[in-house]
Amino acid sequence: MKKGFYILGFVLFLASCSTYKKVQVIKDALSKADSTNAALIAKKPKVDSAAIIKGILNKIDLAKIDFTTMNAKFKVDYETLKNADNYIVNVSIQKNKAIYLTVRGAMGVIGLKALINKDSVVLIYPLSKKVERKPLSYLQEVLKIPLTYATVEDLVIGNPIFMNNTNIVSYKNNNGKLQVGLMGALFKNLIVLNEDNTKILLLKLDDVDINQHRTCDISYSDHTIFGKFQFPQFRDISIVANNKLAIHMEVKEFGFDEPLKYTFAIPKLGKRK
Repeated sequence: MKKGFYILGFVLFLASCSTYKKVQVIKDALSKADSTNAALIAKKPKVDSAAIIKGILNKIDLAKIDFTTMNAKFKVDYETLKNADNYIVNVSIQKNKAIYLTVRGAMGVIGLKALINKDSVVLIYPLSKKVERKPLSYLQEVLKIPLTYATVEDLVIGNPIFMNNTNIVSYKNNNGKLQVGLMGALFKNLIVLNEDNTKILLLKLDDVDINQHRTCDISYSDHTIFGKFQFPQFRDISIVANNKLAIHMEVKEFGFDEPLKYTFAIPKLGKRK
């Protein structure tokens, strides 16, 4: 198992979109009592379509899953050009504080435990009894993405990423599904919403710097209602950079706002890498 994947390797990037305009026609029938000439006048007031789309995206942002704690069991399959494998990953999250990951391979053997917090990553290899502590920037070095703790947390939860501080550059309706193109400082971002615009089905990200040659598709499906939120139990991540990586994540069990189940003690740390 590779370190980058162990941390659940997550990543990014987009495509582009064409434009879409929505016009509403309102017909008013006007008549004059003392005139024999009645007129029907069709009015076409201007509609701020961009404001409508922005309103939809604001609702999506408000629908991001909010929680205090989360426990889950993921079945994770991954495939690269050279190999493929699958794992069971137990996850416990204390929001804005810590993410605990326990990765099991064949025969249920634990290959890695990882603790991610806002400033560091602790990697524990039970088989070799090796322990490493690295700064959070280690994730950026391995994955070549500007990951923050909040971004990693959103990826595990199933919330959309890199949608803050973006501008709408395009939008259209494709077979009843709204597609919106966004531009941020680091990434171009295309999102595809379901028919009633309540959840994101596809997130496509592309590095603004074309020299990076990095693209990523993240699809979300099998949403399960949790209070006022919708939790996607299936995620497919396809990453194309210098290499290709495909990850399928299936949530086998999950619970929110309960005591943490998959925490672990940190052994005496080895030399900081």
